[in-house]
Amino acid sequence: APPVADVATAAPVAAPAPGAALIDLDDDVSGDDAAIELDADATDNADDDAARDELDLDDDDGDDADDKADGDGRPPRDPAVRNVFERLRNLPVAAQLKVAREGEVSERIALERMYGKTVWEALLRNPRITHPEVTRIARMASLPRPLLELIVSNTAWLRSPEVRRALLGNLRLGVDMIPRVLRLLPKHELRLVPSQTAYPLGVRDAARRLLKDS
Repeated sequence: APPVADVATAAPVAAPAPGAALIDLDDDVSGDDAAIELDADATDNADDDAARDELDLDDDDGDDADDKADGDGRPPRDPAVRNVFERLRNLPVAAQLKVAREGEVSERIALERMYGKTVWEALLRNPRITHPEVTRIARMASLPRPLLELIVSNTAWLRSPEVRRALLGNLRLGVDMIPRVLRLLPKHELRLVPSQTAYPLGVRDAARRLLKDS
């Protein structure tokens, strides 16, 4: 009978060391250097990129559950932004409004998420508010008419396609405000509005009238 191979004594096949690929990827950065770089990034971007990223997480939701932007209860992922949330938690109303009018982007985002409609007007009065922030407020279904008028009256904000779309999709946008927003649409976008079922009927009808008169 042919000899049977001794499995127990066969030479084992060498397997790659666990974590080898990870070590190769990070060879150029020591552990200490990586930690320093991460800390520097968090500090440099706390009031800008990190906060904007946190805002973008919920930009597509379109929900204002309980009139608060953090209605889903998810904590911010970035540590720097989490620190801002903790610092602004349980502020009295007067302090909320002051920070909303004067605060940096990370503070404004945290305030809007935590306090919702209480700070909307103060945020819109902040001269440094960004288009993404205005867009988020403009799509809120419970946004009062005076604040819709405030947004519509700001030509700089209306130049933003995102702000215009948020306004046109808001059921509370008044019939007197709709034409002002529509007139700022490029012609090719205006032609699409009547067929966009995401927009209320009043917006689509107003777009048809504008196209007919043009």
